[in-house]
Amino acid sequence: MASENINARKDKAQTTDRSGQTVSEVEGQAKAPLYTVMSLEKFQKCENWFAHHGELLHSLSRSIRYCKAEAYRDCVLGTMRIPRKREGKDPALTFAYYLTEQSIVFIEYEGSLKSWLEKHAETLPESGTPAQMFVSILKQITDDDLLYLLHIESEIEQMEEEIEEGTAGDFFSTLTKRRQKLSELNAYYMQLRGIGEIFQSDICQPIISNGQEWDRFIQRAERLQSHVQLLRENLMQLRELFQSVQDAQRNRIMGIITIITTIFFPLSLLAGWYGMNFVNMPELKWEYSYPLLIVAVIVIVTAEIIYFKKKKFF
Repeated sequence: MASENINARKDKAQTTDRSGQTVSEVEGQAKAPLYTVMSLEKFQKCENWFAHHGELLHSLSRSIRYCKAEAYRDCVLGTMRIPRKREGKDPALTFAYYLTEQSIVFIEYEGSLKSWLEKHAETLPESGTPAQMFVSILKQITDDDLLYLLHIESEIEQMEEEIEEGTAGDFFSTLTKRRQKLSELNAYYMQLRGIGEIFQSDICQPIISNGQEWDRFIQRAERLQSHVQLLRENLMQLRELFQSVQDAQRNRIMGIITIITTIFFPLSLLAGWYGMNFVNMPELKWEYSYPLLIVAVIVIVTAEIIYFKKKKFF
């Protein structure tokens, strides 16, 4: 008898989602599907079907910028914004949800949530409560996030190698992009933790049936956030390394300029001295004064070079 009920519920969920059945038709029957997806335009016309329609519609009246959950005695509603996990101009997946003890309704905002659900249909539960379906969807959304963070970590390691090799051309532009992405992910995982904690609160106990799944989800969000924070620290250390390398290069350049200036300072002194052309200078009429001056210059420069090398100035 139990298996027949589960199969009947599964068949009804598939029929409802694919046929575009309205929420009023779903609520009017004995067994509702685990979830229903509708457009924003359709949700705006369903004012009489949701007790807290105005609260969720207010969140949808402006751009969805973060993930949140608001718990009421009979439902939990909120918004989700999933950051892009790859380079490109595709919009981030954003949607709203309205979860009760009997069903959960998703409202598409940007991106195609319906396509995502169809793509991951095999990994989502076919039975259970709507709250279990929702936490399973959240787990699926964050399932490959660790691989994405490892990809960012490998890019940071590559940036470090470029610094050591001296080939980090557009370093600050790349660093800024990575820092912005990690800041977005840090806020994202912190918001997911907040959603999990709200679902574990006392007001949501009648809606969720198993708090252990939410415990595991919160722990996953905490681990991912910790990894993001570690990557952010690595980026800051990488910036300091780049600055120290740049400072060392500038110091070497300034050292070379200082050595060259020091080498040619005595020569400038000689040139200024004999450029005065006083009448009583004995060297002006001496036959060997010019060759002697050349020899003196060579001796002075050679002595300075030997001294600087001995002191390891270059």
